[in-house]
Amino acid sequence: MSQEPLFHTYEIKSASLSLVSFLLKSADLASVQADVARRLGATPGFFDQDPVVIDLTPLGSLNTAPDFPALIALLQRVADGELNRLIVCCPPRLGKSLLVSKLFPAYWVSRYPTRFCAIASYSAELAYAHSREARHYYRAVGHPLSKDSTAVGNWLTPERGGCIAAGVRGPFTGKGYALGIIDDPYKGPEDANSAGQRQKLIEWFQSVWLTRAEPAPQGPSRWGFAGAAQVVVLTRWHQDDLIGWLLEQESGDAPQRWQVLNLPAIAEPPQQQIKFPATCTIEPDWRQPGEPLCPERFPLVELEQIRIRAGSYWWNALYQQRPSPAEGLLFQRAWIRTTAGTPAPAGRAAQRPFAAVVLSCDLSFKGGAENDYCGFCLLGLLPDQEAHHPAAKAKERGEQLHPSAARVRSPAEPHEGGVHRIEVIWSQHHRLDLPGVVNFLGQTLASLGRGLSPGAVLIEDAANGPAVCQLLQRQIPGLIAVRPTGSKVSRAHAVAPLMEAGQLAFRSGNEALISELLGFPNGAHDDLVDAFCQGVIWLQTQHWRSQGKATPRPLLFSR
Repeated sequence: MSQEPLFHTYEIKSASLSLVSFLLKSADLASVQADVARRLGATPGFFDQDPVVIDLTPLGSLNTAPDFPALIALLQRVADGELNRLIVCCPPRLGKSLLVSKLFPAYWVSRYPTRFCAIASYSAELAYAHSREARHYYRAVGHPLSKDSTAVGNWLTPERGGCIAAGVRGPFTGKGYALGIIDDPYKGPEDANSAGQRQKLIEWFQSVWLTRAEPAPQGPSRWGFAGAAQVVVLTRWHQDDLIGWLLEQESGDAPQRWQVLNLPAIAEPPQQQIKFPATCTIEPDWRQPGEPLCPERFPLVELEQIRIRAGSYWWNALYQQRPSPAEGLLFQRAWIRTTAGTPAPAGRAAQRPFAAVVLSCDLSFKGGAENDYCGFCLLGLLPDQEAHHPAAKAKERGEQLHPSAARVRSPAEPHEGGVHRIEVIWSQHHRLDLPGVVNFLGQTLASLGRGLSPGAVLIEDAANGPAVCQLLQRQIPGLIAVRPTGSKVSRAHAVAPLMEAGQLAFRSGNEALISELLGFPNGAHDDLVDAFCQGVIWLQTQHWRSQGKATPRPLLFSR
């Protein structure tokens, strides 16, 4: 790209005062020396015998980003007018936005100061942040801005080109663009898993984004292609996300012939790699199968931990960039683990000591025969067994282990004292009206023996929940109105990795719940699934807060 660097190796603070702070931003001393000579060589008396404090603190917070020679080469082709359709799929937190949405726009505008670059992300704030950084890098190498327009969301060059930014589904008014960059258009799993939100993004892409693209110029063009260049970079969330939709369009009458750079966190053999349409050009992976993408930031041992913590569904989507349909993947039969014990209510004492017990309720009733099933699930949190982990013991002693010793055990490797941390003691569902729910809860709680009496009774603070809470708040100790976050599917996604990692087990008598889990989300009923997920999430988070801990304690071990 440019001979002049788009970022500097140091920063000077308080240069007008008697004490100058020299903040190192690179550990490469040769680069620092060259940068000082380039920027201050013409002013040898800059420091003029003044005391100087060399601040090394920024070095500790530098993000390590992989060297993406393949991505840089593709962006250079876009800048040279040789490529106008580029898709980049990359795991999170690896620096893709720095290259694509910050450095590259600055370089591109410096080459084409009469044209506009547009940056879009899931929110206007994030798009503005990218544009602000691009503006900084553009100015850092000496390029001026127009005096009448320097705003982060719409900054201009003296030649009346520049950069515009907006959130997806937001307006791009007044100006077209010759380079369009869409960077992470989904805020998170709620957006990506919502068919409605995905459709809104597609409609915005068709009706707003594409209509602002500059058409092909008339006559000979320095660009060498028809119309504006498009760069779409994101972490895959769903098989029908924006990239999934773009690839689906390749089978139509007007394929765009995208160049695709697909970067899984761990390189895969050819037979496991995602298949792309024949009209696309795929950049080959330069790694051998099993090699991590950025070992400096995410070594293989850490990626193996992430694989277990995230679960198969999110690992394949977010890290391996090959999302799969949710059906049949949320909960698998191989993850179901059973444990000895009598279903409650039975007996007068718990067969196992629990640190906490919770009764989670999913209520739905309309009156009479139209009532849907109400789900009830009793779960127990087993005493902490993290002390059995060698990494935990080493941490207590102030020692450090080799990274391989700290890896999370796979589900097939039993922990000392058991493979799970939460036990489903009992679950039932019934068609009940409001008085029936009140009577059922009262009788059930009265029948639970010592050691199984729940410390919390969770009732969803939505629909019929407030009415039940009002009726029972004086009769049932520990009643908690829970305001659910996200959809039932998103809550199931949060619980699935715990089950896959062997952190959950089921006593006999929970066959109805297990059947619903295996059929979710396409089964006829999901009341037990949601009661189960709400209870697991509460035990994983709110229980620890109730014990005075500042942050929730994770169920899965993480170094």
